[in-house]
Amino acid sequence: MNLKFVYALYLSLLFISNAMANEALAPPQKGLILELDASNDQSIEFDDDGKVKVWRDVSGSGNDAIVTSPERPEWIADGFNDEPTIRFSGKEWLELSPLNNDNSRGYSIFVVFQRNEDQVSDVGWQRLISSVDQNNPKDTKAPAFHIGTGKNSNAAEPRIEYDILSNTIQAPITIAANQSNNNERLHGDISEVLIYDHSFLVYEQIDAVLTYLQEKWDIEPIPSGDWTFKGPLPKPLPERINNDYPLSDQDNEGDWERFDPLWDEFNEGKLDTKKWWDHNPYWYGRAPARFLARNVRVHDGMLQLAMSKDPSLPEEDFYNSGTIYKDWVSASVVGKTPVNYGYFEIRAKPMASAGSSAWWFTGSSYDREKNIDQRLEIDVFEIGGKAVDKEYSYNMNLHNFKTRDNPKHFSLGGTWKTPERLIDRFWVFGLEWTPEVINYYVDGVLVRKVDNSVWHGPQRMIFDSETMFDWLGIPEDSHLPSIFEVDYVRSWKNTETEGDWEFRYEIKESSSPTAITRYVRSIDPLKDTD
Repeated sequence: MNLKFVYALYLSLLFISNAMANEALAPPQKGLILELDASNDQSIEFDDDGKVKVWRDVSGSGNDAIVTSPERPEWIADGFNDEPTIRFSGKEWLELSPLNNDNSRGYSIFVVFQRNEDQVSDVGWQRLISSVDQNNPKDTKAPAFHIGTGKNSNAAEPRIEYDILSNTIQAPITIAANQSNNNERLHGDISEVLIYDHSFLVYEQIDAVLTYLQEKWDIEPIPSGDWTFKGPLPKPLPERINNDYPLSDQDNEGDWERFDPLWDEFNEGKLDTKKWWDHNPYWYGRAPARFLARNVRVHDGMLQLAMSKDPSLPEEDFYNSGTIYKDWVSASVVGKTPVNYGYFEIRAKPMASAGSSAWWFTGSSYDREKNIDQRLEIDVFEIGGKAVDKEYSYNMNLHNFKTRDNPKHFSLGGTWKTPERLIDRFWVFGLEWTPEVINYYVDGVLVRKVDNSVWHGPQRMIFDSETMFDWLGIPEDSHLPSIFEVDYVRSWKNTETEGDWEFRYEIKESSSPTAITRYVRSIDPLKDTD
């Protein structure tokens, strides 16, 4: 019998078996422009020696990966947790043509990878994905990009490597080698590659992809020191006895003391400009909506942030990136006093539209002790009050963004599902941020607990609303204007969270008026002194 025929028949039967096993599993589809799947019966084209010649994209976008190296990788039927994989031995790589994508929206890239003991080599900084162009010849410097396996080439258990890229180049992509020189070649296995045509905004999107890949490839989640509550809040809820202390600690066992720079009851009828900016001096907003002061007001004892439409505003490309700001107007209020650690609490009601309601902290600083630059973010919540299928989602997140000292954007998110729509009432939201832990509270109940291994350094408190079309959808005109209301913000410090952070950290953001402030003032002049 012809051996090639027998081998081809074996592969066909195996592909059918794998396809049936994974039939019910599919990655999130929105924005998916590349899906390379070693277990898919349509995805592999072999040469006469049974080596991989083409790895076909099954997303429907036609972005096939072509082997361009002198040697070709192997397809191993049961090499990855008894599932198929593509095996690279440091001699093979594949090429993708530039993806049809608006590079200003970035990419979200996921790679299923492992390295067995017999694949360990002395080659460091091996590449899973790499992309450069003539103007950006190093894949370690944005907007060129790469995903690698790290400095060492040690054995690696089955895992998912991913990165969320905010701005990228439109250039060919290499799999399993550095595109600029075809060095840093991979010794290891790749079973699946997913690329989305935009930068994921929240961890909920990332988690959906990770959950799919973990289930499909039998990958154990990496322990993260992260716990999120499930189910309705236990009754009875903590009762407010004293406004001087956090709702979750009415007996003040934490020895909390009021922190005035970030304490405001919003009862004065106007924004306290000694404490707050009525816009974000460091960001124009998330396009297409721009932050303008007109959408911020203090009324009836509430801080109110609005999402609205105004087609009369000029179209703007503030960052010269092709990202256009038009039609929508949103709001941001930013604390003028940076803070490192503390307990923070608000009483608030999210807006009833697909515009986001968000409370978060962020800051860029230089850590003198570690000699590193860092850009960090703590999202207490990002809520899409009337976003389809998001009405009951209390979304929390933590970010460690790319800097010259941090090559990869890392995020750690969690979502608590509420039993009632978040827009239907006021809630008390809290954040306890210490050197050891970050705790999230809703109505005085702990709903998330994260070990604090990263989030150290000064950040500014922010309230805002954004247009997040890729995640929350487009706000309906009939829902606008919509209002995010904050009844109060209260902040505390204790001996654990008191810190002379100025000695260790240097803030990167300027406290002087910025070009963004000047733009906002040209549209909405300030009535009182800034």
